Amino acid sequence: MKFFTTLSLLASMALASPLMERAKLELQARNAARRTDRFRAFEDGNFGNITAQTVQSSNWGGAAIVTSGVTAVSGTFTVPKPSPPSGGSSSREYCGAAWVGIDGYSNSALIQTGVLWCVQGSSYEYEAWYEYLPAALIEYSGFSVTAGNSVTVTVTKTSATGGTTTISSGGRSASHTFSGQSTRLQGASAEWIVEDFLSGNSLVPFANFGTVTFTGATAVINGATVSASSDSPVTIDLVSSSGSVLTNTGISGTSVTVSYV
Repeated sequence: MKFFTTLSLLASMALASPLMERAKLELQARNAARRTDRFRAFEDGNFGNITAQTVQSSNWGGAAIVTSGVTAVSGTFTVPKPSPPSGGSSSREYCGAAWVGIDGYSNSALIQTGVLWCVQGSSYEYEAWYEYLPAALIEYSGFSVTAGNSVTVTVTKTSATGGTTTISSGGRSASHTFSGQSTRLQGASAEWIVEDFLSGNSLVPFANFGTVTFTGATAVINGATVSASSDSPVTIDLVSSSGSVLTNTGISGTSVTVSYV
């Protein structure tokens, strides 16, 4: 997610804690460069290969269907309660995010919606958000989430330059509609992702999120609703700069389970 200072962003930041303000800025600081060198094939370790069925990523863990004609993606997950990784410090901030999206896997377009979490000592922060690159992440107004909430997120592509994001939980819902955007959606991939993110050129400390399971993980492709396990999905494992695998992903029917290792 790129960093752009917008009125909507400033308005949401004014109400956020310092912990969440930093996390939002960091999440927005991701740029298109991370996409050009983000994946490597699990089989041969070469960067740039995004055709293998399992790939490794420096900041994504989860699953993607790489195809054409994607017009909607949906999933339901329980917001995790994050904790510092083994050996982590109570004085340091650790974060992560879970989302569904269209595009972004093999191109620079991306429409997405999900939940951000952070932990620092005994302080926890959670935020529900939406985004359409290259604009900034925006918090859903008046819609709060916390650990243990079951959240359903849906992204719909309505045109090459527009779409709708929706989040719901406990009988509440919020949505946002985009139109006339500068980036053209290709409908080339559907994603269910848990993400670490960049602050400048460095990844932020990644929180131990336990397990995030997207249930009801489906996509609409060329007018037909398919499960996440359909269409030869790609499994994405998040790997640290030292080569340690930080997440494992399992795909079964309409479930995508991402686990912290």
